[in-house]
Amino acid sequence: MRSTSNFQTTSLLWHGLRGAAQRAGVSVRVYVDSHATSSEKGPDAVQIAAWLNPAVVFRTSIFDGKPVRNPTKFVPVHHRWIVVTSADFSWSAEFGNVELGVLVDDADLAEAVEREMRGAEEVLYVKT
Repeated sequence: MRSTSNFQTTSLLWHGLRGAAQRAGVSVRVYVDSHATSSEKGPDAVQIAAWLNPAVVFRTSIFDGKPVRNPTKFVPVHHRWIVVTSADFSWSAEFGNVELGVLVDDADLAEAVEREMRGAEEVLYVKT
């Protein structure tokens, strides 16, 4: 599971996530901000889904008449750890910016975040 507002094809993480998505036994779910990914800076949700196939990619939808924004950036890993960071999947985040992130070893927290995101899928997101 990965939540972000910005993917760029120049990111090393962009390539790493593809490798993870294609590994047997690994399940990847990605939540992207439709507004942010519709710019000319990077791939849109359809391109992200094609690149990360067989990952499941969701894009933000309209809620209460307004576009949902998704500036959150986190990665739960193996239902045990969760990385919360300011960084997007972009070259500038990896090599140019000062970014901050924390790794939390808490299975209950990681699973709670996963549950919340899955619960929000039908309300705030559209499967790409």
